[in-house]
Amino acid sequence: MSFTSEVNDFIVDFQDGSEETMRGTTIKLWEAVIKGSPVKEGRFRGNWFASRLESSEVTDRLDPVGATTISNATASVLNQSDWSQFTLTNNLPYSEVIEYGGYPGDGPNTINGFSSSAPEGVVRVNVKRFNVILEAEANGNLP
Repeated sequence: MSFTSEVNDFIVDFQDGSEETMRGTTIKLWEAVIKGSPVKEGRFRGNWFASRLESSEVTDRLDPVGATTISNATASVLNQSDWSQFTLTNNLPYSEVIEYGGYPGDGPNTINGFSSSAPEGVVRVNVKRFNVILEAEANGNLP
């Protein structure tokens, strides 16, 4: 075996490993976002859409556990041929309020304008964990 073929084999292995790591990290990150989404009836959890480009979809689907939404997101990541970009979108009109607060007054599910079950949002809190998830996925560990 020549040095050039060894280098080429390493590059192929690295690319395969990078793709696998990126897909696995994306799936774990999105699963955490979906599971971290507050649930009243499950509509917010059911409205996460995974795709290569930002989705404009909205559905009436209720998914209080998040199993269907996680399954759909996982399938999207695993079935895309281009693994350089993945997008998770929630287009419900109150998604920004859940993420950043701003609900007027306190209610049965809000405190100081924030969701009482996700006071730090759902995306931001999990994006902060991205490096931990990525490192765990690259090393074959659970975060």
